[in-house]
Amino acid sequence: MSSNPKSKIQNPKSDLYLWLTLLLSLPVIGPLLQPGYFWGAHDARHSVYFLHQFNKAIQDGVWYPRWAPDFAFGYGYPFFNIYGPLSSYVGEGLHLAGLDIVTAVKVVFGLSALLSGLTMYLFVKRLLGPQAGLIAALTYVYFPYHIFDLYVRAALAESVGFVFVPLSLWGFYEAVTQPRLRALLWAALAYAGLMFTSNLLALLFTPILGLYVAFMIVWQFFRKMPPLNPPQGEGLLKPLPCKGGGWRGVFFLPHPNRFLTAILSGLPPTFVLLLGLGVSAIFWLPMAVEYPYVRVDQWVGGRFAFGDDFVDIFQLFSPKWGFGASIPGPNDDAGFQIGVAAIILFILSFLIVPKLSNTLIRRTLYFFQAITIILIFLTTPASTFVWTTLPLSSFAQFPWRLLVIIAPFISIVAGTILGNEQLAMNNEQLAMNNEQLAISNEQIPPTSETQNSITNYQSPITNRKSKIQNPKSKIELIILSSLILLSSYPYIRAEVRDPKPTEGPVSQAALFRFQQSSDEMTGQTAWVRRIPNWSTLAEQVERGGRITTKVNYTALPADNSVGVYSMEMDSVHELLWVGAEQEGQSVTFFVPYYPGWTATIYQDLGPHDGNLDKKVGPVTRIGPVVDRPQISTTPIEGWMIVPIPSGSHFLELRFEDTPVRVAGFWISVVSVLGWVGVFTVGRRFREE
Repeated sequence: MSSNPKSKIQNPKSDLYLWLTLLLSLPVIGPLLQPGYFWGAHDARHSVYFLHQFNKAIQDGVWYPRWAPDFAFGYGYPFFNIYGPLSSYVGEGLHLAGLDIVTAVKVVFGLSALLSGLTMYLFVKRLLGPQAGLIAALTYVYFPYHIFDLYVRAALAESVGFVFVPLSLWGFYEAVTQPRLRALLWAALAYAGLMFTSNLLALLFTPILGLYVAFMIVWQFFRKMPPLNPPQGEGLLKPLPCKGGGWRGVFFLPHPNRFLTAILSGLPPTFVLLLGLGVSAIFWLPMAVEYPYVRVDQWVGGRFAFGDDFVDIFQLFSPKWGFGASIPGPNDDAGFQIGVAAIILFILSFLIVPKLSNTLIRRTLYFFQAITIILIFLTTPASTFVWTTLPLSSFAQFPWRLLVIIAPFISIVAGTILGNEQLAMNNEQLAMNNEQLAISNEQIPPTSETQNSITNYQSPITNRKSKIQNPKSKIELIILSSLILLSSYPYIRAEVRDPKPTEGPVSQAALFRFQQSSDEMTGQTAWVRRIPNWSTLAEQVERGGRITTKVNYTALPADNSVGVYSMEMDSVHELLWVGAEQEGQSVTFFVPYYPGWTATIYQDLGPHDGNLDKKVGPVTRIGPVVDRPQISTTPIEGWMIVPIPSGSHFLELRFEDTPVRVAGFWISVVSVLGWVGVFTVGRRFREE
């Protein structure tokens, strides 16, 4: 294939507005560039200690952590089995590259802010052109709730989720309007990234994606049907021929049967959703199935329970800003406004969107406007009846959290103020036409007649492109960009201070002190009846010691008829030598039970000389498996009790994958391999 088509597609390196988006987004990360850390922000300490525990598991050789060994004062908690791991993986990569944990967390925050602007720019550029993309990106980056997430809440996973929301919207837009195979594959990857990042954000966002797809399908059903053989550029997608025969990509042509057309138009977004869920199944499938086995009352009860944390109408427009927590009523110490720039641009969009000539884009923006209004309504007290009727409160907790969903939609609509959808669409169509011409050029013998016809066909496209390239005044762009930056600039600040003794410096002991002082990160499994407020393990570390075993020695018989010696321990297993003089004895561990914990008894091959030094070779004394005893639990603490046989044996307690985790892993493996295979085959067809 000729290389000309690729040259017609703009290289990101030469995209001036993309670099301008990055440059103008830099002020938002200003507080991250100063020394120190905003230790007092709502979840700032959580973000640090999440990475601290994630790193501990990685260092123990667990490539996909699910168990946080030091949560709940050292008893442990399956936190990473229900919490999106992507932000932790990024932070861990930075930590392994040499950054300390606090700095790694700050860098992840900074990357999330900058990348969110770039992803929003690329999507809106696709819809309305580069200038609209710049305005939408800046609105998104400087949306007050985005800044609130960065420096007041310090919610790391949700901040990273800002990156994947525009990508997911872009992917489903392409799946509905132009379902090309390559676009569908990248859309699935974007949705999987959102699921890996924040399951709460994905849970809030997915129904809206479903509504958008349903809206477009219904419109497709009722719209006037085009002819069966539409000219190039009409219909949902015109297939491009491949060299050697066949067709490139996925395509759906209009059909006289409206029901069939609607069904066909729903297949690509369904494919995206299923493939995205398949890629991320290693996380969401165990999370969904094993969620009932954890106690989440600490996360959704008490002060985190759904209540009167609505946003009064005036608060959406109030410039008040603070670093306090949300409280019932309108007197919050934190700001929940939409922002002056976003409101003005959103209102103006109602004058601009109806004038757009591209029907698909116009309908999409109508939907985004409607969703923005609905979501704003749901943040106010007037929507109480909706929250009590629909199952929203159990996972959203606070109505103002919907601002994270409002941000992308209102930002996209804001971009219409400088939108030129004809420029954006014709530039893409130009690239597609040039690619088709190049393919045809290879298939048609290069006679003078055919070459002349191709030349004549290219000329109108080039002329049309030159006519529509009439960008808005650069003065308007400067004014709007300045309005967006200046309206939110006063909020770009963080309360940077040194950690209190109950917060840091980052260590296992500081983690325990923070858990005790804040009464957080002490969640437990469903087998625990009483949430601890301290532990002997934490006391041991606080006094300068280390946790070398989680055996509860106080539960052993006082007559020394049971001997226990811990040989090795890490975050997911402990190996013991055990000796019992009679049957009916057991060993209790300071670890609450959760599916996946297993116990194994091995034969002790001797010699029985009392030498249990690992360097001498105790591992060579471990014989075959004798038994896999059933684990029971203590009635209050939920600690695991493992029965041991009489005589000398070895006991291993290990956290392993359950069948649903294994199933999730293999679904993800198959999905990723399928993604790579289809992408490779599709790329080969394009090259041919």
